[in-house]
Amino acid sequence: MKSIENGQKDVISCSLGSKCSCSCSSCCASVDKGDTVEEELEGNVNELNEIVHHHVPEAQLIENIGQELVYLLPNKNFKERAYSSLFRELEETLADVGLSSFGISDTPLEEVFLKVTAEADLEIPNTGAVQENASAEAKEGEPQRSDGKGSWQNKGGQLILQQIKALLIKRFHHTTRSIKDFLAQIVLPASFVLLALILTVIIPPFGEYPSLTLHPWIYGHQFTFFSNEQPDSEHMVSLRDAFLKKPGFGNRCLKREPLYNYSCIATSMAWRTPTVPYHVSALFRTNTWSPDNPSPACECSTRKKLTMLPVCPLGAGGLPPPQRVQQSTEILQDLTYRNISDFLVKTYPTLIRSSLKSKYWVNEQRYGGISIGGKLPILHITGDQIVDFMKDVGRMMNITGGETTRIAAKEMSAFLKYMETEHNIKVWFNNKGWHAVVSFLNVANNAILRANLQQNKDPEEYGITAINHPLNLTKGQLSEITVLTTSIDAVVSICVIFAMSFIPASFVLYLIQERLSKAKHLQFVSGVSLFVYWFTNFLWDIVNYIMSAGLVVAIFMSFKKKAYTSPTNLPVLIILLLLYGWAIIPMMYPASRYFSVPSTAYVVLSCVNLFIGINTSAITFILDLFENNAPLLEFNKILKKIFLIFPHFCLGRGLLDLAINQAVIDVYTRFGEERVPNPLHWDFAGKHMLALAVQGVVYFILNLLLQHSFLSTRWFLQNTLGPIMEEDEDVAEERKRIMKGGSQNYILKLQELTKVIFRELF
Repeated sequence: MKSIENGQKDVISCSLGSKCSCSCSSCCASVDKGDTVEEELEGNVNELNEIVHHHVPEAQLIENIGQELVYLLPNKNFKERAYSSLFRELEETLADVGLSSFGISDTPLEEVFLKVTAEADLEIPNTGAVQENASAEAKEGEPQRSDGKGSWQNKGGQLILQQIKALLIKRFHHTTRSIKDFLAQIVLPASFVLLALILTVIIPPFGEYPSLTLHPWIYGHQFTFFSNEQPDSEHMVSLRDAFLKKPGFGNRCLKREPLYNYSCIATSMAWRTPTVPYHVSALFRTNTWSPDNPSPACECSTRKKLTMLPVCPLGAGGLPPPQRVQQSTEILQDLTYRNISDFLVKTYPTLIRSSLKSKYWVNEQRYGGISIGGKLPILHITGDQIVDFMKDVGRMMNITGGETTRIAAKEMSAFLKYMETEHNIKVWFNNKGWHAVVSFLNVANNAILRANLQQNKDPEEYGITAINHPLNLTKGQLSEITVLTTSIDAVVSICVIFAMSFIPASFVLYLIQERLSKAKHLQFVSGVSLFVYWFTNFLWDIVNYIMSAGLVVAIFMSFKKKAYTSPTNLPVLIILLLLYGWAIIPMMYPASRYFSVPSTAYVVLSCVNLFIGINTSAITFILDLFENNAPLLEFNKILKKIFLIFPHFCLGRGLLDLAINQAVIDVYTRFGEERVPNPLHWDFAGKHMLALAVQGVVYFILNLLLQHSFLSTRWFLQNTLGPIMEEDEDVAEERKRIMKGGSQNYILKLQELTKVIFRELF
């Protein structure tokens, strides 16, 4: 009994009799060495003590009765592997120390109980006088009755509240001790919803493409060029400075609104001319080159010799021009006094070879340039010649002009002179860059703007930004995008069904365990009614479900999905999730009667929920796509009405209708109309909400009827029993005595109790 006094130690008992009992909060080793318990101990107790203390110094010999030795061993703070080495040596030296057997065992609960009560009896003082006084007081007062009832009984509503409280406390302790329930009810559903929403973020959004700011630097680091065809003209000075001084080309380096994600350097670098081999420079000093033939020619591909690029010798395109790194980071080449066309064509092979670094994409490295001071080619014709020409045409066609014609003829010469501009800007562009022409044209427009600013204005504060906006979607494109958007939302709704299918299935596990362990039967025997039992379980389950649903709503809100979290759609999402729990939880309760293995029930019910939810929602969504097939649409309407009996369909289809409603709102918004259809409308989520509310009541009542065996065959049995065919005499006499009222003094009486064996329909 020493093991009971100190619960932190173990006991080993060794017996020399024919009987062995062992424990592990008391570890008992017993040895048999005789046939009778009266035989005295022949083993060497001292030697046995040495063996035990050698391995476990804290061990204590607490009993030495006849042929049994009992040792108390600690259950903590002992050497590692001490017990295994002790038992191994006992096995090896069993006969040497005169023992027959040994063993280990836990202290039985009844021993602990007896020990505790014995110690309690010892602590109670002599209460004879108190008992006498109590008896005297009892005689003076009202007579005490012992009819099997307590001094106070809860009845009515107070009893029901007490039962509900007790059942809730029981569920609370069960839940806090089961990590599996927490994972199945909280973590697993939220994880699936989180994963689904992460995938929707990864998928590129469908809708209008964003606007694009056009500038040369969208093609990366590049070479560009500038040419002044009238370098001595004073009219070109301001325009030249607008290109070559701050802020440089375009609007990249403006002070207030620079281009986003495009940096600038502090200032442009100095001009430098790349060096060339001596024989190349000598080639241009010795040979005579003309404007029509300014540099060595290149060989192009022929039928006999096919080449991808022209083969150009050294010096093709002329000597390298001066160049510098602009403030806007591109390399600017000065082609003043150069034949621009000859230079661009003959230096292209060398430039493009240096950019052939990828087989998927080739950076041309030169997408455009600017030349200023050019003159347009005009016809050598005067205004008088045009007037005479028009008169001849009039006479041929028998047309006589009026006063307006004569006035216009006088001003024709001045008009032609006005049309002949002397100073022009030419924009060069590479047509392989789709945005190159507009980008470099905007560079020219920025230079014209800055060249015409007043002297006191800062050119770095003025610029023009060219933005390309995509065309409006056509009716077909808009319809396609709407279908694609709703398809993604359909996947989200299916994932929500997938996640929420595990929660109600996990609630059945506890009910099955209650039924298998007879705890449910014990509740009913103890006076708990069917309604109280199932209402309490439903109350606990719905509270747990609300926690899971709240976490799902929080995840939706964190991703800011307009289809579910907009001001009009968020309340509908919350109501749908709550009503789904209201309906699906009592729907799962009857299944607890037909499973004996909780894990099997969890898997089967989860699969059933998934099958119903995914298939019903997917079928109706796919049939909605056949807009031009009237029979299929009519069949789809019938299916939608039939599937309203399933909570899974009501949740999935309700979420999908929310997404469709938001898609309609987005379409109207694109066309400038603010139309917000009410998501609570009957054709959207209204009918699904009403169906869920009714399902919750119906399934709860159906579960109570099944528990009452309402649908079993015994409901149709007549309330009459046949005569008793065989009965013992003693049983017959006792039955007659009870029927005649001979049991009024008994606390418990069973009268007319009959057991009927029947087969249930379900």
